[in-house]
Amino acid sequence: MPEPETEPLLMLPGPTPVVAPVLAALGRPTPGHTSATAGRALRRVQAGCLAALGADPATELHVIPGTGTLALESALVNLLAPGDHVVCVSHGYFGDRFADIAERLGAEVTRLQAPWGQRVPLEAVAAAARGGGTAVVTLTQVDTSTAVATPIGAYARAAASGGALVVVDAVAAAGGLPLEMTATGVDVVAFSGQKALGMPPGLALVAIGPRARARRAALARVPSYYLDWELWAPAMADPEGRYFATQAVNLVAAGAAAVAIAEEEGWPVRFARHRRLARAARAGFAALGLEPAAPVEALGPTLTALRLPAGVDGAALRREMLARQVLIAGGLGPWATSTVRIGHMGNIGRPELLTTVAALAEALPAAGGPAARPQAGAAAVTAAFAGADV
Repeated sequence: MPEPETEPLLMLPGPTPVVAPVLAALGRPTPGHTSATAGRALRRVQAGCLAALGADPATELHVIPGTGTLALESALVNLLAPGDHVVCVSHGYFGDRFADIAERLGAEVTRLQAPWGQRVPLEAVAAAARGGGTAVVTLTQVDTSTAVATPIGAYARAAASGGALVVVDAVAAAGGLPLEMTATGVDVVAFSGQKALGMPPGLALVAIGPRARARRAALARVPSYYLDWELWAPAMADPEGRYFATQAVNLVAAGAAAVAIAEEEGWPVRFARHRRLARAARAGFAALGLEPAAPVEALGPTLTALRLPAGVDGAALRREMLARQVLIAGGLGPWATSTVRIGHMGNIGRPELLTTVAALAEALPAAGGPAARPQAGAAAVTAAFAGADV
């Protein structure tokens, strides 16, 4: 029998490495979808994710088989009627995706788009939402294309100033940095588990606050059967007694195991670890001559989009990294050929960063770039880990 292939180290901005206890939970015998076992796992995922988001007990957490994009669509399809005005605040590729979904639903969309690597000015968000008439404002906590982060508190307050509902894409953020959903007045958070939460891909997660729930109840119907919150809500509240669609019970069990690991670490400690990871990763990259494509002060802690040196082809660099058993991502949109993206979230730690920096030091000259000193990269990562949290 041939030996199984060794999978490379995942240093993507999702999916991220899944640790053995989570894989073990995924591989347990499949329970019935309305069994007590399945119900306990679902409630564990719901409670853990709501704690990570800083949401109060009145918030619903829907767990739906699907992707992060499905979670975004779930948020908008349950809140919008044709002709509603939506303001989409975009810091990259995935902020634009919110606008694309809203337009497909027949909304009138205003796109507030910053140049890639920059933030939309807060004043522009407040001006667009001021005066009423806007049904929804969408924000992206960390855009996976640019790594630019939105300071959710200030932007949510500006977005809600005219009475709009605030919907946040936290796909590349949930579990890696705080959101404080209730305190900041966010109405819906759409996310998935395969990034900073360390779950396998396949679960779309939607946190629904009271104002958003009331908005859905006020709509006669929505243009989706599968994504209708009214149909999912009974099974989310009583998974053993109510049924809507067959839950991805093995994935939910794995999600419960991932939540248990995060809770043992503690959410504030986990958030601090992600800040440390980002500082160490960027110090290691800088020691090799690689800098973020966006200003450091605009970045979230979960990934970095790196500007490629002159003469380095991104596809060639990724191939050289894969030859060294490290998988990184290419750029997107206008940065498709000028950047690569590296994730540092979830279950990533110092050993994985050191492996990645060492591989980069070898791969850069092999892909046409300047020579790099692996010792300098390793020293920078180690020194950053030794520093105080910020």
